[in-house]
Amino acid sequence: MIIRKCNGCGAILQDENENKPGFIPNLNNDSKYCKRCFRLMHYNELPKVVASNSDYEKVIDEVIKRNGLIIFIVDIFQFKSTFNKKMIDKLRNKDVILVANKYDTFPKSTNISNIVNWLSKECEKIFFRVLAIHIVSSKKGYYIDHLTNTIDMARRGRDVYFVGCANVGKSSLINAIIKANTSITDDVISTSVIPGTTLNEIRIPFFEDNKALMDTPGLINENDVLESLLPISYKKIMPSNEMKPKTFQISDGNTLSFAGLAFMSFNTNERISVIMYTSNDLYIHRCKTDNLSKLLETQIGGILNPPTVDEKDNIKYKDINIKLDGKKKKDIWFSGFGFAEIIGECEINIKVIDNTEVYVTDAIIGSGEKASK
Repeated sequence: MIIRKCNGCGAILQDENENKPGFIPNLNNDSKYCKRCFRLMHYNELPKVVASNSDYEKVIDEVIKRNGLIIFIVDIFQFKSTFNKKMIDKLRNKDVILVANKYDTFPKSTNISNIVNWLSKECEKIFFRVLAIHIVSSKKGYYIDHLTNTIDMARRGRDVYFVGCANVGKSSLINAIIKANTSITDDVISTSVIPGTTLNEIRIPFFEDNKALMDTPGLINENDVLESLLPISYKKIMPSNEMKPKTFQISDGNTLSFAGLAFMSFNTNERISVIMYTSNDLYIHRCKTDNLSKLLETQIGGILNPPTVDEKDNIKYKDINIKLDGKKKKDIWFSGFGFAEIIGECEINIKVIDNTEVYVTDAIIGSGEKASK
């Protein structure tokens, strides 16, 4: 019997058990996709079966043995949590190109050199050597040609493996590279906002020497706010197009929130500017800090949504304190759902969903040369 794999998730096609990967109602037909991927692609139906971290690690360990060129993909929007330590430790001393995806969600005023410098410093901090750093958008096709040129120069007759956390856009990036370099216009690999939808290694012959682009399952990210929420909240949280900044003039005793996901309460001796960058569908709420306790008691799942009413009972918050001296504009990042640019000296008391990573960087929006897309 000829073994066939699903073009969407890489699982071996089978017609015996609907609850196992690769199920197809009739194995004798010529379908290239299992039932799960077919319904995911055409009906956006949530999958019953997802890849686990143990599945992922088996694949990545095998990838490293083969000594291919590694494309390590991170999500700019949630860089710290997708720049995963376990992944980095596995990839040390390998030929790695670091690719930051989802650039299309950032305003056109974003200085791309600021992002590259930031990522370069983050690599240097942990002595992680990479061959190159690329900023791309697999959705819009931004800078895909630049990345392809680097791959051609660095590959040296090897297969190219795309690795990273779940939902950073590995499959989407492979689809974008194929579309940019062939006459193919449809996605070759199924994609979804649901983490863990690639179940096995997927080989796509691509190069003239018969070497391939290799998709792999994604490590489920424990510091991803989506892990605390239901799929109904995903669309509100994850930006699907260019973020529109929202600017606030803030005085002492004011609080700004990203819906019910995070709350920033300001202590300041001056009036400061706060610019919020997040999904255009996510509600930004402003209130007096004195009213915050009542708001948390009565409005989580209401006007502060997400989390929804069904999610809120499983949500826990943590508290973080950040002091800014006001000498330089700073960004406070909430991994997975946004960041705030702070202009001015202040102390910020933050309440945020427990598994969200919060970190401070120099502001990435602003003056400087912008690269053309």
